[in-house]
Amino acid sequence: MENKKFCCERFTFFNRPENKAGLNFRIVKYIGDFRKKMLLLDSEINEKGFIITSGYEISVNDEKTMRMVINYCPFCGQKLSNFYRSDNYVQEIIG
Repeated sequence: MENKKFCCERFTFFNRPENKAGLNFRIVKYIGDFRKKMLLLDSEINEKGFIITSGYEISVNDEKTMRMVINYCPFCGQKLSNFYRSDNYVQEIIG
């Protein structure tokens, strides 16, 4: 995660490379059949998802994982899809 910029300093704290217990911010990329299903629901949906989770063992998409999908930074109000465009930020791929 070297040289990555974040929308604000406070949000940097929640962006952790690991998915361990403790509040963290995850950037996921939707591909394949999962992406196709999402596009059926909303043809304008972004290919990346922005998720706050309390940590998990298997996947951010696991039904046991407590998570909240967000579109704006809770600290500075930045629209996340406008700021985190590069795939270099993606921590997981969901397909």
